[in-house]
Amino acid sequence: MILIWGQSWYLTYHYWPTASNQHIFEGTLYFVPAKTARERVAHELAALSFKEYGHQDANTLEATQTNARVPRARPVPLGDQEVLCRHLHKVAGEWVDDYKRQLTEV
Repeated sequence: MILIWGQSWYLTYHYWPTASNQHIFEGTLYFVPAKTARERVAHELAALSFKEYGHQDANTLEATQTNARVPRARPVPLGDQEVLCRHLHKVAGEWVDDYKRQLTEV
């Protein structure tokens, strides 16, 4: 994920599932070098804020990962903002159905 914030800085963060019950959440902030002490303090405050937001985001990812491990997870309703995710699941389901149909025709 790349997020562009304010003037002259942006951040990236990555979520790496490493096992069914573990993940790595890493973030990096990129700033134009500070020219004044005030700018340097602003960078540090932005980093502290990101850590707080990162904890919140990682918490939702942990919950998602935990729910994905449940053997018979209920379908997750997707809203209009997840149109690409809905499309992916629709197309993947069609591919699986086509594959099953081909197996029964043989």
